[in-house]
Amino acid sequence: MILIENTTVSGFEAAIRGMRNPKNSWSLSDTAWNSVSGLPIIGPGDKGLMQRLRQAGPEHRKYMRFITVSCDITAPMYWWSQLDTYKVGTVRNSCSKMHK
Repeated sequence: MILIENTTVSGFEAAIRGMRNPKNSWSLSDTAWNSVSGLPIIGPGDKGLMQRLRQAGPEHRKYMRFITVSCDITAPMYWWSQLDTYKVGTVRNSCSKMHK
């Protein structure tokens, strides 16, 4: 059984600001930030640009690299060995097997 808990997503502000760097179009950003939760309310202009960049291919959707997803995963050892084979851009911080 695999258990995924404590998921957080961050980095939206840097991603949105960064996707507008190539054309210096920061003034066209229409995303607002919820003052209570700190989460973005993505405006239609930024959403449209995100969609166009995503569809244009990997060299154009670099903004997605700034969005970070973190979570705690509880899984069997055989699953972890497969994850190590196929992971890309991940960091592993695990509980010690040696000290238990």
